[in-house]
Amino acid sequence: MTRHSTSYCLGRPGWRNDLRHGLAMARGADPLSYARVVGYVYGPGIPSGVLRPDDRAVREIEDALRMTERSGDDHAVTLARVTLDLALVHRPTAAERDRGQKLLAQVSDVFLRLGYSLDELPLFNVYLARERARRGDRDGAIPLMRAAVDHLARQGQLLAWGIPATGVLVETLLDRGTDSDVAEAEAAIDRLAAAPADEGLVIREIWLLRLRALLARAHGDEARYREFRDRYRDMAKTLGFEGHITWAEEMP
Repeated sequence: MTRHSTSYCLGRPGWRNDLRHGLAMARGADPLSYARVVGYVYGPGIPSGVLRPDDRAVREIEDALRMTERSGDDHAVTLARVTLDLALVHRPTAAERDRGQKLLAQVSDVFLRLGYSLDELPLFNVYLARERARRGDRDGAIPLMRAAVDHLARQGQLLAWGIPATGVLVETLLDRGTDSDVAEAEAAIDRLAAAPADEGLVIREIWLLRLRALLARAHGDEARYREFRDRYRDMAKTLGFEGHITWAEEMP
């Protein structure tokens, strides 16, 4: 599963086969191993846009959760619940996202109280804030997103959880759409683009294409918007990134 995630981050072929083989092997293992593998697949895969939070994915995560609950392994249960929460906040219906938001808030409180997996809390805060913005409170949500992304950058995680987190921040800023919001969104994109990394980090490049298309549209530059949108669609299809394919198809 480590090879699976590394391969898609670098745009290398074979990640789908690793995904299928890893899940198949894990189903016959102990509950904690199964929960870890499901978490490795869907935990980063859905937020990063590689995988869709479709019915099949949610069923597999829920199967892992039921298995871990029967095992009585609290660590495995927590892993499975976090993965399910992240999937639900990416589902298309408001009811499912509301369920995910409530569960994610509960998990965040537990992590904060116990001092557990604190490096994941900024990402949770970004998605909790996104649901707040979707309910109309962008003014309250954006400072929370900004603080979370800044924290990820300071902790050296800008090229990990910071990639989807920057995406959420930029999209929310552009949705509000003041001149200062557009300027801040552009600065966030530039910071992500400038973060030092080895060549070939395609998971960042595909997000940059998406965000630059949205920024061009906010500036009213239709030619640049179409250029970035079309390149984004082509890259998503070439790489087979299901989430990005869906997001690209939704772009006007």
